[in-house]
Amino acid sequence: MVEEAGTRIISCLQCGARNRVPLEKPGARAKCGKCGTPLLVEEKSEQEVFKLRCMQCGARNRIPADRVQSNPVCGKCRKPLATEELFLPQPLIITDGNFETNVLRSPVPALVFAWAPWCPTCKTFIPVIDDFAKDSLGKVRVGKLNVDQNPGLSSQFNILSVPQILVFDHGKLSETLPGSLQKHEIMMKMAPYL
Repeated sequence: MVEEAGTRIISCLQCGARNRVPLEKPGARAKCGKCGTPLLVEEKSEQEVFKLRCMQCGARNRIPADRVQSNPVCGKCRKPLATEELFLPQPLIITDGNFETNVLRSPVPALVFAWAPWCPTCKTFIPVIDDFAKDSLGKVRVGKLNVDQNPGLSSQFNILSVPQILVFDHGKLSETLPGSLQKHEIMMKMAPYL
């Protein structure tokens, strides 16, 4: 279905003809101009859409919220999508052992908050990260990385100061944000990855 000013273009399911239907015309009265078959005119809704990557081929897929539980498949490779991973409780605790599974193989962009228990700025920033994690459930995977307990990741990503935010998309480090940010600033930084 394509929209033009004041009309919708709807393809007939019977003959395939494209029909221009006024937006205000009820769906029950719209008929195909070629074969007369009633047209299926969907009411426009502001339904939430989840975007996740296929872990097999890397293609980005858009899944309407009402279809998340119906075992959707990738539009490119037709493999099942891991929709159950959209709703893991977060923020996740990221460790050297689970980093690859929870961050690099995440079907959605991942934000990792690197912190240390001795850092007073980190402690004041944790509620902001927790709030962002709650609001971004299903869109961004949020995790916390204690740099003192996970020296391997600290060394791998050259984390020399905390707090620090690492943004991963499709298994690759995309951006490093030093210091603490407000929730709206984090949302702005994550917008290009959604």
